[in-house]
Amino acid sequence: MAHRDDRPNLAGKRNTSRAVFTSYERELAKAAWGSNSARLSRESFLPFASCSLCLDAAVDPVACSAGDVFCRECALSNILAQKKEIKRAEKALLSGEKEARDAKAIEELEAHERAVKEFELTQAGFDVQRKSSTAPAGGGADGGGGGGGGSEAPPSKAVALLEDGSASTQDRKRRFELDEDEVARIAAEDRAKARKTIDSEKAAKPKLPSFWVPTVTPTSNEKNVLHEIKKAVKTQPVCPSSTEDNPHFYSLHSLIKVNFTDEGEAEEEQSSSAPKSKKQVRICPSCRKGLTNSSKAVLAKPCGHVLCGPCVKQFMTPSGKFDPHAPDSDPNAVRCFVCEEDVTERKEAPQSSSSGDKKKKKDKILPGLVELRSEGTGFSAGGKNEVKKVGVAFQC
Repeated sequence: MAHRDDRPNLAGKRNTSRAVFTSYERELAKAAWGSNSARLSRESFLPFASCSLCLDAAVDPVACSAGDVFCRECALSNILAQKKEIKRAEKALLSGEKEARDAKAIEELEAHERAVKEFELTQAGFDVQRKSSTAPAGGGADGGGGGGGGSEAPPSKAVALLEDGSASTQDRKRRFELDEDEVARIAAEDRAKARKTIDSEKAAKPKLPSFWVPTVTPTSNEKNVLHEIKKAVKTQPVCPSSTEDNPHFYSLHSLIKVNFTDEGEAEEEQSSSAPKSKKQVRICPSCRKGLTNSSKAVLAKPCGHVLCGPCVKQFMTPSGKFDPHAPDSDPNAVRCFVCEEDVTERKEAPQSSSSGDKKKKKDKILPGLVELRSEGTGFSAGGKNEVKKVGVAFQC
């Protein structure tokens, strides 16, 4: 007696046999595929005046023209590394252009050789059959002798002119002229025809179906001709704290030395006999409050002194009124609260043609006020930093 198996068929209960995803599988797909973003919390924010490269408190701090703070050593290392990468990219671009020119020259040479070969075959008489097939039928000497009622062909115009002997200048045969432009055009047409023939012969050859082989890997290029992909090659170092949609450049000459006022220095100015504080707290030189991410600290260029935002609005905003006690001063000028240097923002002067003036303009830091960038606070309006992971979308 045969044994009967009463166990149910579990193959149809597996997830691989289902036509739809379960909610658990859909959540796994969303976590592994697509783009995910999350807003950073207060614990993930860097404290004020931290280096954007080493993420520690900035040592010998410098700032770029947009207000990003770095250590001087970190900024110099990053600038040198980017310059090396720019030189390497320029060499790679030049080599790629040279390879493209060489490939184009090889294709033109191959088309020229094919056109010359076809011309030689034609002159040798191998193409006579193709030419005769295109000739109109019924034009031979024996073609009109089939019947007695056949009428003779009328004499040609050239024969009539020879018999007459008197032909006008308009009926004379034109002299054959061939200029250089016509020769170049005919040669280009011959090369194009030869190139088309070569491409059709290559397309007719059997192809290896093994697409995983590196030599036959499918690409987005058609007919082995690279399509134009215009890549933005940067020519200057880009600030590492700038965003992808709004990058800004920075260089060694454009870095601004930041002169923070530390709490230990302020206490030492008030009392020279007081011991120095172990932890240096950076404060505003006007209100003596500590500078944090919520202070909206402002940097004065080119002196580099830093004040909080309320003090800048209160003490450094020009009144626009004439001061009788200082008749020589400009009422619309903005001066630093610490060193009294003129930091009024001025428009850039028109560029000069001489290279010396351009170099001086490049090395010079334009005066003005710039807000130092901070990552924000724990409040929803102050925390604007967001982490985003871009991936391939998965439809489920």
